Amino acid sequence: MTRRLIVGTGMAAAAVGALHLALGGYVARRLIAPRAAKPFVPVEIEGDTVSVPATAESRQPGTYGVWLDDGTHLTVGEIVRDDGARIVRSLVARPDGLADGPARGAWTSQSIGAPEEVGPTQHVAIPLRRGGDARAWVIGDPDAARWTIHVHGLRSSRSGALRSAPAAHDAGWTSLVVSYAGDEEAAPAEALPSSLGMREWRDVDDAISYAVEHGAREIVLVAWSMGATIAMLALEESRHRAAITGLVLVAPALDWNRIVARAVRGVHLPGSVGATALRVLESRLGSRVLGLIEAVDARALNWVDGPRPAPALPTLIVHSLRDPVVPVTGSTAYTARHPQASLVAFDATGHCNEANQDPERFRGAITGFLRGLPRAD
Repeated sequence: MTRRLIVGTGMAAAAVGALHLALGGYVARRLIAPRAAKPFVPVEIEGDTVSVPATAESRQPGTYGVWLDDGTHLTVGEIVRDDGARIVRSLVARPDGLADGPARGAWTSQSIGAPEEVGPTQHVAIPLRRGGDARAWVIGDPDAARWTIHVHGLRSSRSGALRSAPAAHDAGWTSLVVSYAGDEEAAPAEALPSSLGMREWRDVDDAISYAVEHGAREIVLVAWSMGATIAMLALEESRHRAAITGLVLVAPALDWNRIVARAVRGVHLPGSVGATALRVLESRLGSRVLGLIEAVDARALNWVDGPRPAPALPTLIVHSLRDPVVPVTGSTAYTARHPQASLVAFDATGHCNEANQDPERFRGAITGFLRGLPRAD
């Protein structure tokens, strides 16, 4: 009987261990997998309003966007009426030629539809060391000496990072809004799982080189969510580190341990599953199964209380106290340790919605920071 008990206990432990590993692998895959395209759903346009299906996202306060399936972008404002299954919101501006009636659209936090809405724009291609090029927008004076480089986050595109470009324009800085490996604009062959910045930073460093080659002498990296990880890695390795004079970080991913721990708590899994997910990402076998080009040591992507040194640069962090994805505790701990960093806290709901829900304060914080940076000699 003792033997049967031991064998049974061992089999149960093995089953629990296998389940734990499977859950960890699932969390790891969800963390890095490309996001499926948002479905186009029925919307109804009537005068200065648009009706959309009721979801947690479409019920958020503030200014957002709807992409119609013909490529038209609608900027939508506050809620006019909540009919339960449908939300009616105001149209901030009605595009020319837009007809009333049914259409199909996808909800987005991208409240700016085109860079030309911010300022004079050039559509450019940035040569990449890995081959090919990355599409980008140059907004403002292409011959200016002061540039901001806007880096979007995970499962997003440069259209999302456009939300910080008006502040740079107000401050008189040129904006370079970039794409990079694996984002929503990448070719199908390049749409690989994210490496949480460990591969993507090289493309952003190539964007830094592009700016320098086109006259930039002072560069501020404006990085959103995982874009902050990319910016920090680029700062560690960039050939043009001396040209970077400041950082603006929006809901920044500065410690992936905290982010994964928050994610597993959010789905009521034990914290040990998050630790397993991180081990899967950094293992050779796990990374191959997940389709990664190389293993990702996510635990090492920590500038808050880990071994990586933070850059000694003026830094503005914009972050909501209620961010459900990237815990604000990372930003508060970072600013407490680094006297050159300051935090402007928001009360926005959702992740990276500070610009959508309090646009004037968001824009003013970044504009003020950029205007306050001393000019290089």
